Amino acid sequence: MSPDTDRKTGNRGTAVVAGATGYLGRHVVTALHADGWRVRALARDPARLREAAPCCDEVFVGHATRAETLEGLFEGADVAFSSIGVRSFRRTPSFHDVDLMANLNLVASARREGVGRFAFVSVLNGDALRRSNPLIDARERVVEQLRLSIPEAIVLRPTGFFNDIDAYFSMARRGRVWLIGDGATRINPIHGADLAALVAEILADPAPDAAYAVGGPQTFTQLQIAELAFSVLGTRPRIGHVPAGLLNVAGRLSRPFNANAAALLRMFAALGRDDAIGRAYGTRTLGAHFAGLRDHPAGEPSDSFDVSEEQGG
Repeated sequence: MSPDTDRKTGNRGTAVVAGATGYLGRHVVTALHADGWRVRALARDPARLREAAPCCDEVFVGHATRAETLEGLFEGADVAFSSIGVRSFRRTPSFHDVDLMANLNLVASARREGVGRFAFVSVLNGDALRRSNPLIDARERVVEQLRLSIPEAIVLRPTGFFNDIDAYFSMARRGRVWLIGDGATRINPIHGADLAALVAEILADPAPDAAYAVGGPQTFTQLQIAELAFSVLGTRPRIGHVPAGLLNVAGRLSRPFNANAAALLRMFAALGRDDAIGRAYGTRTLGAHFAGLRDHPAGEPSDSFDVSEEQGG
């Protein structure tokens, strides 16, 4: 079955989504279902699919870090997607086990079943930054294997997600936002639903370069994000600064004890050093997102999904 079937037929083929219980993955499930794919979602715990569950035609129960549990996952599949990765300061599971080995298991299984198109989420400028961060290097090793194994390998390099930026709003709600460095570095973060819409577009018809450095429609400095959060809350801005070098030192010191924390601290430090700007895509605005957080103080807004220590799987 061709993945390029006319969307009006409502039957593009079968799409496997790994990371379906994470922030981006749930949005991807919803977008692919709406675009006419038969969605097969990989999940350790189907209950964590939450709002995305009705958009899953199949739920495959397995664990991407255990290759033996993936047998049959890609059987008859036309396309695949993975956003699996550790985003937690907990020591386990490690990024080596999840970002690297789990995704390599998925790529190998997809290759054996003859999947012709596979989209994978890495990091903006990951090919250049991998030498400075082992977590980024892990994802770039997956990119390398994907390009060797799958005829149409698609690499998504988002700038950062709205749920990452939620930390600014949480700090503002507590009364003070801490910025990394002087707060002048810029980013155009993207909502998960907007990136998921792009995933649906490119899985149906990828561009020749098959690599996408992408962000949202608005670009902000860190300082502007903090001011926006206080403005939405209607409170006076109180802002502090953390030297990026301090985070780098903390990352180096924690590396022998907690590799996940060390890698994440060094990624945060990069926010105070480098802009993170990709091609503008989507329509959802950060102000509207913050308003949703304001209006749902007991939890996340209805269109925002949780990020746990492991993005799905």
